[in-house]
Amino acid sequence: MEERVKDILSAIITSYIHTAEPVGSRTLSKNLPQNVSPATIRNIMSDLGEMGYLEQPHTSSGRVPTSKAYRFYVDSIVTANTLPQEIKELIDHTLSGSHGDLETLLAHTTHLLAELTKFTGVVAAPRADRAKLKMMEFIRLNSRQVFVVLITKSNMVHNKIIETGEDISQEHLNSISKYLNQHFSGHSLMEVRSRVMETLVEEKARYDQLLAHVVRLSKKAFELPGTSDLYVEGQSNLVRDFPNMGHLEGLLKTLEEKISIVGILDKTLKASGVQLFIGMEHAKKELQECSVIASQYGMDNNLLGAIGVIGPTRMDYSRVIPIVDYTAKILSQSLSSQ
Repeated sequence: MEERVKDILSAIITSYIHTAEPVGSRTLSKNLPQNVSPATIRNIMSDLGEMGYLEQPHTSSGRVPTSKAYRFYVDSIVTANTLPQEIKELIDHTLSGSHGDLETLLAHTTHLLAELTKFTGVVAAPRADRAKLKMMEFIRLNSRQVFVVLITKSNMVHNKIIETGEDISQEHLNSISKYLNQHFSGHSLMEVRSRVMETLVEEKARYDQLLAHVVRLSKKAFELPGTSDLYVEGQSNLVRDFPNMGHLEGLLKTLEEKISIVGILDKTLKASGVQLFIGMEHAKKELQECSVIASQYGMDNNLLGAIGVIGPTRMDYSRVIPIVDYTAKILSQSLSSQ
């Protein structure tokens, strides 16, 4: 794309981000740094429309950017702002000072994203089956039930009651806990479940009572959901950006159902750095006027989940991208130091 064309497209997008009003050639000619006539601008805008970068909501109005325009803008034009020191300090203080369980830390992160961006903050908690085992304990409740306490490396605690079908003494349950902690600490819960079954096959010749109970209880203890919990905050900000009530209701319902948002955040785990999902790139109709800016958190060898911001496609990308990026890095650091 020629530099002059790129400058005009950038000016249109910048104007629309700040005003939410269709941009006309006359208005644009006043705001361009170089002297370009309204007629020349109209011709270039017409060409950009034919190329799929601009659309005209009404025949008498100016042009607005399309999803294709925003994608070109974030990939080729915009540069992320330097995050102000006071914002960095606020993020550092909020997340580095969040002593407590993982749920509290993720809730603080979600609130921070919504508060700083004035859009909707979302955080996907680590998937239970992907989390790495720190320790587990079996506690006898009665002759047929056992209480399982499972703690992951990220200090997330999972509790559940399982039916044993037989009476197992606390002493024997302690031996089972010890066996699992010694052999499988540091492995993902999904991996533990499959490796316990492999152990059954490998050690079939000496299949004793302890191993039998290890296999039977592990099978039930590690039956954990294969999806992430989703923290959401700042839904009220959507009212400002999506005045169409029909669209707003669909968007709020999508956030409430969570599965589509979790699916987008899961994609972030497959690539490093900040990822953007813009407008028509979303398969779900209710999200096609939105952009999601997201980034993974965790350590290189143990990615835990992703955080993100949901807002209109005309959000100020140069402002929001560094907030998401820095927040993800500080969240990762906070988790690694626990």
